[in-house]
Amino acid sequence: MEENDLTKRRMMFIKSEDYNFLTYNIFIILNGLNCVQGKSSLRDHRKISFLIDFISNGKLIDIIERQLKNPKSKINEVDRELLSQSFTDSLLRIRTINQLIFTLANEGFIVVTDRKLDKLNICLDRKLIGKEFLKGEIFKIERSNINRLKALVQRISILDISTMLSSLYYNNGIPDEQFIS
Repeated sequence: MEENDLTKRRMMFIKSEDYNFLTYNIFIILNGLNCVQGKSSLRDHRKISFLIDFISNGKLIDIIERQLKNPKSKINEVDRELLSQSFTDSLLRIRTINQLIFTLANEGFIVVTDRKLDKLNICLDRKLIGKEFLKGEIFKIERSNINRLKALVQRISILDISTMLSSLYYNNGIPDEQFIS
């Protein structure tokens, strides 16, 4: 009976709704983009919802990289579907990210540097996070992916959300009427 419960829990696990998964990705994104207290902020926290898929799945970065190297080539259907699924998942995740950002801000891990309507500018307060956590071997792939993404999409931390979405999705065949900024 207990083994079945463990199997059931594993089957019910949804990565995009796991607060631990989302939290460590938020920390890695902010640290990787150098959006840390005393330096700079990530403009519009909603971008995190979309960036999470890219840093946790290097295949998405590969797609963007291929398209930037050969912009006249038509994106294949498999890649378009992968981007489309990422976009949809990210839209569904925004509310959860909002809640998590406020929780992390209340706990002192994140600092809200500016607030305009539904857009928050945020940065990471590294004092509460161990250096081993941000520099450790366990998140090597995610750190590599955020660095690859930064190289492909210049100034991603200060771009407005519609420009970032154009670079990642709309310019690659995902219709832009799906998101209102």
